Amino acid sequence: MNSTLAYLRGRRAWMVENLSVWGADDELELFTAITETVNGSRRVGFKRVGLGGWRQEILFSDLTDRRGNNLPEEISQPAIVVLPRSVQGAHIKTVQGNSGFVIARSDDQKATANVDLLIFETG
Repeated sequence: MNSTLAYLRGRRAWMVENLSVWGADDELELFTAITETVNGSRRVGFKRVGLGGWRQEILFSDLTDRRGNNLPEEISQPAIVVLPRSVQGAHIKTVQGNSGFVIARSDDQKATANVDLLIFETG
């Protein structure tokens, strides 16, 4: 058997269909200036700061795959692929260890995004 095929077949994978994503990156983004004094010289820095936004945190144990099976509580080193089902896109903001992740809409519009998730165990 091909070693790549054997590798892929040896890993667990799940397809989660039609997940509604309502989480937002930031509701408001501020452009701020920061000053500091180091050894008598002053420096000015600029930074964008995001405020607000609805955080959508999802645990793997709360998801059900397309066959109706619940996902396990922990997935060893998960890799998540987002497949959009509508014009609205979404992206993974952070993967929180082996237990879940945070997802958000990609667009600034207020409509929810419908996506499919392909979740692989890589560890």
